[in-house]
Amino acid sequence: YALVHRDSTIPENLDDSRFIIRTPVERMAVYSSVHTGALNELGAISSVAAVTDAAYFPPSDTVSRLLAKGEIIDAGSSATPSMERLAAARAQVALRSPMQGITAGALPSSTVPVEMADYLETTPIGRAEWLLLLGELAGKRDSARRIFTDVIDRYSDIKFKASAASSPKPKVLTETEQSGTWYLAAGKSYAARMLADAGADYPWADTEGTGSLSLSIEKVAEKAIDADIWLIRTYGFTPTAAYLKSLNSRYATFKPVKTGNVYGCDSKVNRIFSDMAFHPDLVLAEYVAIFHPEVMPGYTLRYFSRQ
Repeated sequence: YALVHRDSTIPENLDDSRFIIRTPVERMAVYSSVHTGALNELGAISSVAAVTDAAYFPPSDTVSRLLAKGEIIDAGSSATPSMERLAAARAQVALRSPMQGITAGALPSSTVPVEMADYLETTPIGRAEWLLLLGELAGKRDSARRIFTDVIDRYSDIKFKASAASSPKPKVLTETEQSGTWYLAAGKSYAARMLADAGADYPWADTEGTGSLSLSIEKVAEKAIDADIWLIRTYGFTPTAAYLKSLNSRYATFKPVKTGNVYGCDSKVNRIFSDMAFHPDLVLAEYVAIFHPEVMPGYTLRYFSRQ
């Protein structure tokens, strides 16, 4: 990409393979609430002309209110957005998240695709750094740099507190079985890195890969039936211990269910995924407060609740 201020001339020596984007971008089509949230924080929500997957924006979100007023266009599904609605939005760029094996939908010829691959980063700070690109696109360079610098400072401080904790590292299990498969973060992944930075003993920390491991409940039990803490993220409900037992009676044999150390997060009402992208410091603080509460006195959980 070549980002050229709208008041500047386009350099003559630019490679023809580059997409030219005039900044600040005035009209964007945004495919993820993660990125609309960041634009809102930068004070650039007015540049969002269209979104996809509108149903997933909670009622309290600024985007939901703007959708209701007709100030933002619902462009349909992120996998197959409506060409007509995107054209009606007159979006100059489309911020898309390229998913493996999924072909992105077509765009109007006047719309430049910007592939937001921040979720592929393997470190929390590496992912948060994509805020700088959003700042450049929105004409909010100084704000983006200030926010990013603050995130680095806070994340480093919280990580240090976790490393200095007097309590032992708790063995931490995450998520649940889905249709016969338990998906867990591989050892070199972003999620595993955050657990390590928070002072957790993650049973699969030594595995290779940056994506997910696909395991059976038996394989998970071999390493984590004696876990100290179980973190579960859901959508639209909170996973109580009773609910877990109703899903699979074998969950009752896991130590966190017996000891009451299951922590659930309903991502429909909690911004954990949006905050994890550009404010990993906030999520790290939550983890440390759960794993080593003595180093986070007075902290009130904002994402998870003990079940």
